[in-house]
Amino acid sequence: MDQPFAACLRALRVAVLVAFAVCVAACDEPLAIREANASAPASASAPVAAKVPARGSAPLPAPAGLCEAPPTTVLVPVPAGGEGGSAVDVRVHYHRPDGAYGDWGLHLWQVDASGQYVADYPGVSWDAPLPRAGVHDYGAYFDVGAAAFTHPSATGFGFIVHPPGQGGDPGMDRIWHFADGGAFWLRSGDATVYRSNPLAGTPDIDTVRVHYRRYDNGYAHWGLHLWDGSGIDASRLPGLALGDWNNPVPLSALPNYAAAADGSEVAFDLPVLNPQGDAARTHVDFVLHGLASNPDGGVDNKDGWTSDIRVSLAALSIADRTGHAWLVQQEPQVFTAPPDTTRASTVDARAVWLSRRLLQWPRTGTSGRFRLYHSASGQIVARKGAPVSGADGALTLQVAHAVPAEVAERFRWVGAGAVLAVAAGDDAALTGRVRQQLVLVQEDEAGRVIGATTTQLPGYLDERYSVADDLDDLGVRIDRGQAHFRLWAPTAQKVWLCGHRARGGAPVLAEMAFDAATGSWTASRGDLRAGDSYRYAVQVFVRGVGVVRNLVTDPYSISLDADSQRSYVGDLSSPALMPPGWARDRTPEAVREQEDMSIYELHVRDFSINDASVRAPLRGKYLAFAQYNSDGMRHLRALAQAGLTDVHLLPVFDFASVPEVGCSTPAVPDAAPDSDAQQAAVAATRGSDCFNWGYDPWHFNAPEGSYASDAADGAARVREFRAMVMALHEAGLRVGMDVVYNHTSASGQDARSVLDRIVPGYYHRLNAEGDVERSTCCENTATEHMMMGKLMIDSVKLWATQYHVDSFRFDLMGHQPRAVMERLQDEVNAAVGRPVQLIGEGWNFGEVADGARFVQASQLSLNGTGIGTFSDRARDHARGGSGFDSGVDLMRTQGFLNGLYYDDNGSGGHHTRNALMWSGDIVKVGLAGSIRSYRLTTHWDATLPLEQIDYNGQPAGYVVDPQEVVNYVDNHDNPTLFDANAYKLPRSTSREDRARVQILGAAITSLSQGVAYYHAGLDTLRSKSLDRNSYDSGDWFNALDWTYRSNNFGVGLPLQSDNGDNWPVMAPLLADPAIRPMAADIRWTRDAFRDLVRIRASTTLLRMRTAADIEQRLRFHNTGSAQEPTVLVAHLDGRDYDGAGFRDLVYLINVDKRAHALPIAAEAGKAYRLHPVHRARDAADRRAAAARYDRASGTFHVPARTAVVFVVP
Repeated sequence: MDQPFAACLRALRVAVLVAFAVCVAACDEPLAIREANASAPASASAPVAAKVPARGSAPLPAPAGLCEAPPTTVLVPVPAGGEGGSAVDVRVHYHRPDGAYGDWGLHLWQVDASGQYVADYPGVSWDAPLPRAGVHDYGAYFDVGAAAFTHPSATGFGFIVHPPGQGGDPGMDRIWHFADGGAFWLRSGDATVYRSNPLAGTPDIDTVRVHYRRYDNGYAHWGLHLWDGSGIDASRLPGLALGDWNNPVPLSALPNYAAAADGSEVAFDLPVLNPQGDAARTHVDFVLHGLASNPDGGVDNKDGWTSDIRVSLAALSIADRTGHAWLVQQEPQVFTAPPDTTRASTVDARAVWLSRRLLQWPRTGTSGRFRLYHSASGQIVARKGAPVSGADGALTLQVAHAVPAEVAERFRWVGAGAVLAVAAGDDAALTGRVRQQLVLVQEDEAGRVIGATTTQLPGYLDERYSVADDLDDLGVRIDRGQAHFRLWAPTAQKVWLCGHRARGGAPVLAEMAFDAATGSWTASRGDLRAGDSYRYAVQVFVRGVGVVRNLVTDPYSISLDADSQRSYVGDLSSPALMPPGWARDRTPEAVREQEDMSIYELHVRDFSINDASVRAPLRGKYLAFAQYNSDGMRHLRALAQAGLTDVHLLPVFDFASVPEVGCSTPAVPDAAPDSDAQQAAVAATRGSDCFNWGYDPWHFNAPEGSYASDAADGAARVREFRAMVMALHEAGLRVGMDVVYNHTSASGQDARSVLDRIVPGYYHRLNAEGDVERSTCCENTATEHMMMGKLMIDSVKLWATQYHVDSFRFDLMGHQPRAVMERLQDEVNAAVGRPVQLIGEGWNFGEVADGARFVQASQLSLNGTGIGTFSDRARDHARGGSGFDSGVDLMRTQGFLNGLYYDDNGSGGHHTRNALMWSGDIVKVGLAGSIRSYRLTTHWDATLPLEQIDYNGQPAGYVVDPQEVVNYVDNHDNPTLFDANAYKLPRSTSREDRARVQILGAAITSLSQGVAYYHAGLDTLRSKSLDRNSYDSGDWFNALDWTYRSNNFGVGLPLQSDNGDNWPVMAPLLADPAIRPMAADIRWTRDAFRDLVRIRASTTLLRMRTAADIEQRLRFHNTGSAQEPTVLVAHLDGRDYDGAGFRDLVYLINVDKRAHALPIAAEAGKAYRLHPVHRARDAADRRAAAARYDRASGTFHVPARTAVVFVVP
């Protein structure tokens, strides 16, 4: 295209868009925008503005075909090049003494200002690094082109010099920022990045002038730790105390200290030993850290550094024997040129609203002026050094000098930087402008852009629309023939309701009304009724995309059509959505206190897909649970009769990973036990098969359609879910749900994204750049934000009240605030009228770890709430190793159950008696309910509260009430217990002993104080053929067999994607027929497990109610350094304890392969006898029935690999 002509077209396009923006700004309400020609891509022609009506005229009609449009229509795209970056070409010089440059290249990736990876460098991979551009006198050189840096957050690049596919020189990641300049030098074997040629000669330098930049101007609280031998010339620092960590040298006491007038930096001199006197003087080291007066950590605050600060003298530009180095608050790197920490972008979101009037912009000083620009059509362009263009207007912000303590606490994770305030008079105007594009700009006096970014809105929205937290009618409600709809979308410019009648016909299209108080949109229709469906058409500005119209389902959907394309219009109180007898459904009264819970974790499809006793159309479905005489239901009823209280179902809300219509079942070949053919067949259909665990939520309030008999019928899944619950209740089992509120399956403009296409940037937790955090695996949600927390609470209340769900297990609960979980507990209890038990994964990791953003609902933070968390302490020490082991470590890391020290498997673990006793101590921690204050005599003869026993840097005991701990040795994650034992037990272990070891694991859980949690199939020796992560491994590797003929071991190598690295270790085990149990072994394990459940249910001594009860009534024998380390022995005092049933109870768990006799003087003279379950005619474990007690000596005789309980009536 002719260049002048192209320039004219661009100018015309800008003019049209500016004219559109002016029109929009002149109207009271946001306007619909007519789409560009649908046959052309968005970039091919400029969007055309709709005709603007005069003030007071009728609203514009909705665009034709709106309800049949694609999920997302971009009405007006943002201008290209929104990053406005300032990348420069960089030449990298590399010297090797041997001159052998061969195919050495440069591995590159794009990084942000903090040095974190943000994107690949185009055309470069580990096997194909950037080739050298040439060779000159210094060595090879590489040219890194600025044009390749396409990511809006990229401010530089990381690099490694290496040959293709091989290790680097020197092998570590290094970073270069464009602000450091257009060239640097590297030397083979030297990690220093030189700003000048290091071979040019020894530098002549005796002073380093350090420039230090802080955004909070808090220089008075900082100093340096200096010491002899660090390169400092101490003789030139007279009167300063060096080497005293607790008394650092204040910055202001250093030579030639000076502060910039605007507080942007301070500078000071460090006298250094001149390398001219000794060429070995190559650097100076020091530590920047807080003075004792520092309000944030005192002397231990090192401002983001984890090591000493090292300044390489040769890397500095030197004049008059002085080199300059720059340090920036919270950035652990030395800059060798003045760093430009400003960036201009309209697509990132680095500023954070703290409240409806306060903003914080991290890494930004307070110089210049600050303006908040807005554009209804999203046309703002903000480039460094130029005035802003494309805006409809702007608000001028003032620098604020104080942040309320409560606000500062909530947003403590936001980096230091300018705090800006909206003028009181602009508050009303801002309310409308948050529905437009907002760009925050720092300008110089001439109005030129210094820096620009967009804003993270949740802090504003939560305060501005705080009354929305009280809404009780979000979603759809049917009342007196009218269907009422409410959607919270405070940043939307316009919302339409698209209704679809079940009987067919044209869509029902209605423009929704905006409620300015709550930020929600409402509509009522008499022409939509139960059984119809609907979506919302949401017109909203999306950062980095433009003004879009999203056709999206309701986040409060109570049901959906097939594959979740449309939300269902219905009333959950309608008899049409209830199975016969639903009104009479009642929760079994098996749980008086949370400690009474014994839980069986089960996947809906696993339960019945292979059960031939279930009618074929119902296999893998909700209704399989209503097949009273099926093998699976017989199994569950037998567990309930033994005393099991709860079945917990893996995710059963609507999830995204399984096609609800037309999913496939792979044809798996009958291949060898160690073949890879089976997994290849399963892997080939992973994207289309009918199986997934379901930890990828799509709609939180609707049942999953793939488990319904007809996914297209929104009513069927509701009725059938309820029928499942009712059937389990009738079997004597309470029902729990595994719920996943910590992430969704998608975000942004993905077609499966719901929340983010309605209120962009609100429901998900964002990082410092404004990108969605993904530490959970997927798109993290932000339950600390008011309406996401409300959605979670409302959802749990719906499942508890409308589906009679009795308890909940929260996936990755540590990513949620404790305060929100406490509120949830209170509200769901009030809604149901009884306690609803809450347990969850309290793991501490990710961007919220250690309370970085809020007090978490994690292991160490939930004390006193009554909410339970899974304990990894006894689990890991009982099983051995962890879920992260690989290769030979899968075998070497034997545990307390499977041979640690006492039955070495020959894999080279070299374990000791002390290691065994340590694992025994940690198993005792679990048996004692992980109570912080419980005192245990350890194997080193110390008697300590469990909270003072170290467990990988954390307290081993971490709860204050036994209901707050969930004990387990096996669940859906990681290899099953049978598979873990297949690795760790000696290959020669008999089938009988493998079954006994399995039951010993179940015994540890059954005899532990707190909540007992069992994986379905623990009682049938379940194997997944060594699969470590079977979430998407299909029916084949997840099979359950209620005929007890097979445990599924040796059905092929598990999926290569998660297990391929371990195939060499797995294959010999899978091929060994001696490991696979016989049907008799499976049946024995089933019956022995039920006996354990009976024993636990027989007495509250194994389910004590308080920490005080446990401290007073539980005593471990056989402790200390002289113990028999393979036997755990505990006494429980049942005198005057409600529900105890026995005066005394002693249990012994002998994991050894030989019998032991333990004399316990404190138990002599008592009338101990075997527990009635052991003495029953049908007792499963005849070996346990052979255990003996000698009254005179107090000696207990316990057989090999046996758990046994003695009682005094």
